[in-house]
Amino acid sequence: MQRPSHCLSSLLAALALAAALPGAHAQQGVNLTAGPVDYTTWNLFGSAVAANSTPGNGFTYSLLDLTLPGSNGQAGAAFAPTALLLDFNQAFRFDFNWYITAGAAPNNLRGDGLTFTLSTAPAVGGGGSDLGYAGQHGTSVAMAIDTFNFDDEPASPSLQLLAGGSTTPLAVTNTDLGDSIRDSDGQWFGSLAFNPSGNSDHAGVLVARIDHVTLGSFSVQTDVDFNALGLAGAAVFYGFTASNGAASDGHATSWGAALPVPEPQTWAMLLAGLGAVGWMARRRAAG
Repeated sequence: MQRPSHCLSSLLAALALAAALPGAHAQQGVNLTAGPVDYTTWNLFGSAVAANSTPGNGFTYSLLDLTLPGSNGQAGAAFAPTALLLDFNQAFRFDFNWYITAGAAPNNLRGDGLTFTLSTAPAVGGGGSDLGYAGQHGTSVAMAIDTFNFDDEPASPSLQLLAGGSTTPLAVTNTDLGDSIRDSDGQWFGSLAFNPSGNSDHAGVLVARIDHVTLGSFSVQTDVDFNALGLAGAAVFYGFTASNGAASDGHATSWGAALPVPEPQTWAMLLAGLGAVGWMARRRAAG
């Protein structure tokens, strides 16, 4: 277990990273790191559970577990209750945080991963290597953090772009992170962004990125045609999917009420609030 001082320093560094991430947010999209987000109002499928907590420090937290650490064979999904009508001739961007908690010993198998998905049909797909995505999201695009691979698949952990309910990636970046991708302090940030071609053809470049305070940044991109994918003109839901197959990793996201950039006298309150997120994540991992 981390010492409290180390945990708070890491969480403070995570806040600094969030502030330093590229700030040119598009007019379209949602920033789930800025909030407010109440995951208990989302549509939950499979093993997904959501809960809110106000531990008495003036902060409120909303936690979404797609799979619970320590239990294998799970597949879960959660989607926002309201669909968006995205103009795919304009830029968009979605931001979120995520974390993976290692499953229970002695089975330390890493797997399988999670996605952030834009889909016309909120649902949970297949388990295991299907990441809770494949088989149910025929009209969709997704970014995936894939943490398990068979011999004929890209080496894990990898960052991937998916479409059409298939886990065969359109594009992939190998991170070489190994088990370090599992970080229950919630220090990972993700984004899915679209840059249109400018030709009014509902096509352009889709870019996925993940960032960590100490492990660095990784990105992957591919050309997409939203007309061909069936998404142009459709109502699109945004959300997460995950599965853990034979592993027992937990896959989650959370949001905590945030203060503006604080004056020096408010750092203690801020640290207390951020510390609760790490404490709750570690408590779930130990449960």
